[in-house]
Formats: sequence, C-alpha cells, structure tokens
Amino acid sequence: MEHALTIGMVLSGLFFGWTIGSHYTGATMGMAYGAGVIKKPITACLLIAFFVILGATFESHNVVQTVGTGIIRGEDMTPLGAMVMMFTAAMVTAANTWFKWPVSTSQLACFSVVGSALAMGAPVFWKTTIVFLFVTWIGTPIMSALLGFLLTRLTDRVMKNCSARGTKCLQWALLAGCCYAAYTLGANNTGNAVGVFYGLKLLTPMKAGFIGGIVMAIGALTWGKPILEKVGKGIVQLDLNMGVGAKLAQSITAHTAAFIGYPTSMNQALIGGVAGAGGARGLKTLNRKALAEIVFSWFFTPVLAGIVSFCLYKLLHFILKVQ
Repeated sequence: MEHALTIGMVLSGLFFGWTIGSHYTGATMGMAYGAGVIKKPITACLLIAFFVILGATFESHNVVQTVGTGIIRGEDMTPLGAMVMMFTAAMVTAANTWFKWPVSTSQLACFSVVGSALAMGAPVFWKTTIVFLFVTWIGTPIMSALLGFLLTRLTDRVMKNCSARGTKCLQWALLAGCCYAAYTLGANNTGNAVGVFYGLKLLTPMKAGFIGGIVMAIGALTWGKPILEKVGKGIVQLDLNMGVGAKLAQSITAHTAAFIGYPTSMNQALIGGVAGAGGARGLKTLNRKALAEIVFSWFFTPVLAGIVSFCLYKLLHFILKVQ
C-alpha cells in the first residue's frame, strides 16, 4: 500500500507541476504577447518552456526545501499526506485555469500542506515558516508596485524623445523581461510541486527542480493558451515603457522571494507591478472586473485548498487505514 501511495504522490506532484506551467503563461509572457512583440501563442509557450526549465533546475532548491521540510518536519511527511497535498493543489489550480482566473499556486500549495498536516496531527511551523510566508505574500504586490512605479519613471526618462530604433530596443527589452519572468517562475514555483519529493527523501533539490521544470514546460505547451490570452489581452493595458517597468518589477520581486526560499505569487507580483506602472502615469491600467475575479480567487482558493486537503486526508485515512 505504501508503494502505491508513493506512486500516487509522485503522479499528483507531477500533475500539479503541469497545472502550474499552464497556469502561469499569462503572468510570464502575457505582456509580450498582448503588446504584439510575440505574435503567436506557441512562440510564447516555447520560450516559457525553455526558461522555466533553466530556473527550475538551477535556482529552485531553496523553495524546494521550504515546501518539503519547512512547513512541517520531513519525518512527519507520509506518502498519503504528500499525495493529498499535491492532488488538492493540482485540482484547485486546474479549476482556476479552466475558469481563466489567475491565482497563487504558492498559496495553494502551502495551504494544502497545512490542511493535510492538521488532519495528520503533525506540528506546523506557524511562528517561523508560515509567518514569513504571509509576510512575503503581503509584501509581494507592495514591493512590486513600488518597483513598477520607479522603473516606469526611469524608462520614461531614458526613452524620452526616442527614435523608432529606440522603440525597437524597448520591444526587445520587454521580451527579455518576459523571459526573465519565465526563468523566475521556474525558480519560484517549481518547489510547490516537487518539494514533497525532497521531503520524503526521494530526490535531491536539484533533481526535483529539474523534473518539476520539465512538467511545468509541458504544461505551458499543452494548456497555456487560455491564461495567456486572458492576461495578455483581457486584464492589463500598457504601453511599452510601462510594460518593461511592470515586468521587471514582477520578476525582481518574485526572484528575490525565491532566493530567500519563500515561494510567492507571480500573479500578485504582476498585478502589483502593473498598478505601480499605472501610478507612474496617473492611469488606471487594470480591468476592474478581471481584477475583482483575481482578488476573490486569491482569498477564496487557498482557504478552499486547505479545507479540501484536510477533508480528503481524513476520508482516505478512514478508508485505507494508513497514515
């Protein structure tokens, strides 16, 4: 039974990685696609796939360790608990992708871990990891907004009275920023899906990150278009200067969080960066209806993930009679 549960956990983690890759296409490459710098969705998804594998392989280890052993002790992680954690997060992420609601997979993953941990009776590191995760999640859109404001002002100053050649360079800068965001996605979010592999001592952080990057790349390529269209053409309206400022703000903020080992939301960082870029011009750059959907999903879906994870673990524990 334990062997079957371990297989189920691995499949659930890979499924979650696949949903993460598909879900964050808009947050990484949506601006370049919406601005017409990238003409075809498949081109955007191919770029995401390449850079997400790089980020996942070489810079996801800190987040892998946080999710794998930072929320609950590694010795308290069981195959059933890990399977429930990953399966819950994957299903909730897939549902949000289906409805085209950008959500935080980092919050989903962490709340799923907490839900299962409470069901198992395992101690949760509330005062250390969870507190810092909350600080990171709250600080992400704020810091990204500040950076978006400053970087947009800086870009406006640099590009003042620029020629057509300067505009072309700015388009390449936006594309580079989107590729950086895809790299950051790999570094920041891969651990959400494969951290439990490390927690159960199945893989090293780098190997777990590489495998997570591969399935995220597959997710972007196979089901990435809906969110790419939603974010690229339905949520934000930016010119090139603002796009560069917002995209760099998003990527720098999320990359910093990944570096210190606390996964955060690429979508929340994006919204913060866009709001800051708009503030630099005194403009309202967000579609209010779409933003309301996003804010609702940010608060509702992590709580839902925690409740589902708790209940699902209790149900399977009762049926299978295993921890």
